[in-house]
Amino acid sequence: MPLPPERTVRLAVGDVTLTIDLAAGARAAEWSVAGHDVLARHGDGPVHWGMYPMAPWAGRLRGNQVTWNGREHPLPITYEGWALHGTVLAQPATVIEEEHGAGLARVVARIEEHPGWPWPTAVDIAWELRPRLLTTRITVHALAEPMPAVVGWHPWFRRDLGTASVEWSLRASQRVVRGPDHLPTAVLVPYRPEDGPFDDAFLATEARVRWPGLLAIDVVSDGGWFVVFDELPDAVCIEPQSGPPDGLRAAFGQDVPVASPGSPVVLESTWTISDDPPGDRG
Repeated sequence: MPLPPERTVRLAVGDVTLTIDLAAGARAAEWSVAGHDVLARHGDGPVHWGMYPMAPWAGRLRGNQVTWNGREHPLPITYEGWALHGTVLAQPATVIEEEHGAGLARVVARIEEHPGWPWPTAVDIAWELRPRLLTTRITVHALAEPMPAVVGWHPWFRRDLGTASVEWSLRASQRVVRGPDHLPTAVLVPYRPEDGPFDDAFLATEARVRWPGLLAIDVVSDGGWFVVFDELPDAVCIEPQSGPPDGLRAAFGQDVPVASPGSPVVLESTWTISDDPPGDRG
């Protein structure tokens, strides 16, 4: 169903268009490449469709709470018993910058309402489209005092684009062993693609999503983590993040990212689109 025009921003450069839904976390509701919409809708809930930002946390949290400076802060449960994927994915956003040109189209939108999050926060979502190149940026601003923040992108990619069925690959060193509660354990193991299907976190900086003989999207992110969810028959999720699920607590010898006034937490990712030549199915 088409979205009302007053809640969308359309970015178009060459044969790539993005429709940004301002009422749903400034997410991409549609991402079209040469007439192919690469994004899926697995359901009607806010976690189930498009490509949305996760902030100020990504994934699940142990006990549905954040502990900071010795205090426990319970967070609202939003999906199947979990405080899931942060606060911004269902919040309205306000455009603070916008530009449209032949070689560049961009929008930056701000979200200032974060139900249940205990610290005053603003999150900026930036989409910058150039010919066959998309740059995305999530910026978490602490408005009053230092606070933890982990962010990420959650794209639902279609498995099938007509004649092509999706493949994905990851430049990863290690996988985090997932416990029966779907939260990461303290155990790291070597990444082996044959261990899938996955709903897992990986130490990684690059990934590829490919529809053989049609299109490919190469993803590079400065966050150091990816989550892959490929257990469903109709969609796969390849998610660059600045920390793992339950990342608001220190783990794996890494400190929790901290946003302070004047020093935000930022995740930048690039999504490079290319044709995948017919017959190149190796």
